[in-house]
Amino acid sequence: MIGSIFPLRESELFNTLSFEELGRVALICSESSVSEGTLLFTQGSDANKLYIVTQGLVALQMATRVPHATQSRRSTAAICGRGELVGWSSMVEPFQYTLTAMAWESCRLISIDAELLGNLVRADTATGFQVMQSLSTIMSRRIRQITVALVAERETMAARYNSINDN
Repeated sequence: MIGSIFPLRESELFNTLSFEELGRVALICSESSVSEGTLLFTQGSDANKLYIVTQGLVALQMATRVPHATQSRRSTAAICGRGELVGWSSMVEPFQYTLTAMAWESCRLISIDAELLGNLVRADTATGFQVMQSLSTIMSRRIRQITVALVAERETMAARYNSINDN
């Protein structure tokens, strides 16, 4: 349980909930601090927790394989700050993290057991609808962010290719 509902109220996932609803969510939350470089979860692992960043930054990274490299590397797809959700994959099938989350700097986090949150949203459908509506907005924004980054990278690669061929 966390000491105050206000960090939940400031979060993108729970900012539409009433104080009473936030109080129920607070019962299934815990607070923690992590140092820079700490892995919260890894891409492809079973997703069982969500995190709300209350202080600091968390990088969302994807493992990529460069043809000439012997090991995969991580490319940063997004950086999440105060009030942002990390680990939404724990709320939707197949319940596997789609990215790796790493503390970009020292952070304070609220962690939420996804199974307990799932139970809460199923038991109270009005709260559940609001939470899942917020979750879909978050997912949509993240997809747009990653799409914009991918297109920018492709355009950079195309420009380099054209530059080489023009010489």
